[in-house]
Amino acid sequence: MDNWIFYALPIVGALHIVEEYVFPGGFAKAFREMLPRASHLFTVRFHLAVNGVFFVLCIIGALVGKANLMLSLSVYGLIFANAVLHIRGAILRKGYYPGVATGVLVYIPLAAYAYLHFVTLEQLSWGQAGISFLLGVLYMVVLMISVLGQQKREIDNAETSKE
Repeated sequence: MDNWIFYALPIVGALHIVEEYVFPGGFAKAFREMLPRASHLFTVRFHLAVNGVFFVLCIIGALVGKANLMLSLSVYGLIFANAVLHIRGAILRKGYYPGVATGVLVYIPLAAYAYLHFVTLEQLSWGQAGISFLLGVLYMVVLMISVLGQQKREIDNAETSKE
């Protein structure tokens, strides 16, 4: 009955990616402007890798569902953290930041609902919800560090081979 919560993950993930890159788009440019000293790391490959892993996690969350609530709901922790980063971008830009609309209007309410729903039904304790949420935030941190680290190593290697 509440499986829709999990099936929603890839749908809202796809909506968010569309907002970032298609309509109205502009996320890649806005992201580079936000972090100009590291803009050389934000390549097409970077965006494809990050969004590819993100979407795979959404699908895994949908497939796992109630079989492992801590794991499947951790994807809601990830999208909540992602929404917060988009809100931060909008605040720093003092205006629209690609991805902020789905972040505020979809990600945050849906994540809050998902966690509260299963805690209220006592299928998940507050402690488990907290760990699950932190796991989702950790996905974001590890993914960004991993992809940026790889990009930096490749750039450093390219510069070394030029010398």
